[in-house]
Amino acid sequence: MRSIALRLALVSMVAAIGCSGERALAPKAGTTGQLSDLPPESFADYSRVSLPGSETAVALNDSGDVVGATASGGVLWHGALHERIALPIIPTAIANDGTVAGSVDGHAATWKSGRVTILDTATSVALAICRCESATVVGSVQVDGVTHAAIWVDGIPIDAGLPPSSSHAEFSSIAAGFIVGNAIVHQPDPRAGGFADLEAPYSWSHSGGWRPLIFGQLSVGAITSLNSHGFAVGVGAGPNAFTTIRGILFDLAAGTAQDEYPINQTIINILPTGINDSNLVSATAYFSPQETGPQGTIALVGSVGGGLILPPGVLGDQALGINSAGVIAGQSNNLPVLWVPNA
Repeated sequence: MRSIALRLALVSMVAAIGCSGERALAPKAGTTGQLSDLPPESFADYSRVSLPGSETAVALNDSGDVVGATASGGVLWHGALHERIALPIIPTAIANDGTVAGSVDGHAATWKSGRVTILDTATSVALAICRCESATVVGSVQVDGVTHAAIWVDGIPIDAGLPPSSSHAEFSSIAAGFIVGNAIVHQPDPRAGGFADLEAPYSWSHSGGWRPLIFGQLSVGAITSLNSHGFAVGVGAGPNAFTTIRGILFDLAAGTAQDEYPINQTIINILPTGINDSNLVSATAYFSPQETGPQGTIALVGSVGGGLILPPGVLGDQALGINSAGVIAGQSNNLPVLWVPNA
């Protein structure tokens, strides 16, 4: 139930990975765009730490606890030793107090200290939780066959409905009173004229309702992560190149958004996946050298326009979120990992 634009972005980036998942981007001198020619300064000063198990890492909190998901359940990697705890919930997010949000048997739910709480009897999913206030969870709920954005506060459901001209909406992130999400909206389609159902990012508040986030010339987009200062990140595309993904930085208080071109022209289709309170961004991007050579996804830390590669730089790497200490959860060699700053 993650947003449609994000799924399309990920599909476009992973399509060419194939069997390249265990080849590292060895840092050497040179600038030809080949994997073996990347200079050492292209890599972040991070260390990769493996997590036990084979689940897909999906989120982490400020204590460094990580949750991972399977098709039917999940796992919590807890504490400095990454103790592996099986979960009876498919997790999507984790708060600082250890509360895990997600779904159980198609219903939005939370888990904490061995106890599962079902938040909604309707078909639903909890997609995000406020890290510092775990009583508030956001996601989506099915109402008469239509997906509405939803909030649960102390277990009480609030149906936030849909923005105008929308047929699908969900909340994707929450922090310190800010809520953001994505909706499918019937709007002008610059690709061929006329109208089409395109995804668009929104902020939402109890007092003001839905507020569209305008982002320049880009025609379709999604918002993925939010920090407590009201800065958010996401992706945008179009109007002429819907297959080229650019990172977006949103300032919710100012109501502005800025899209950035990639810093390195061999690193394209940047998908920001997290932003912390220092405005440090984790991202998954596609490495596409200017000359013939291996291609695939890589994990980055920096800004919405790109940044430094998380070492050792394995094709197929994905960065899936970042916490206040700059620790990043993700996948490397198709296994769950943490990237931890060395300083």
